[in-house]
Amino acid sequence: MDKRLLSHDPLTGLKTWHSFDSLTDETTISYSADSTPILEENKLKQNDAYFSRAGIKSEFWQLASIPVMVQMDWLINKGVDIYNKDHFPKVCRLLDDPEYKYLKTTTGRHLAK
Repeated sequence: MDKRLLSHDPLTGLKTWHSFDSLTDETTISYSADSTPILEENKLKQNDAYFSRAGIKSEFWQLASIPVMVQMDWLINKGVDIYNKDHFPKVCRLLDDPEYKYLKTTTGRHLAK
């Protein structure tokens, strides 16, 4: 089964791939992106107490940075769209789950209203 690149978004790094299995007559669309730079930056910010204090002081507190692959996973597998304001409470609950600690840029919590 050969994979063929369908598209590449230079802004997000998201690549869309197509593959076809002639034995099973199945087509598969898959996605990939390198989340490493975002996750490394998240860890640096999470360990920097000044970053969080400065954000709160300036009334802009960055809670997390969510790589595009996680955004797609949440949308496909959990039905959560981070760009839908009605899903904000769900996003906050996911970010507070220890499984997704690596997405946060702070050790604080945001309580969704």
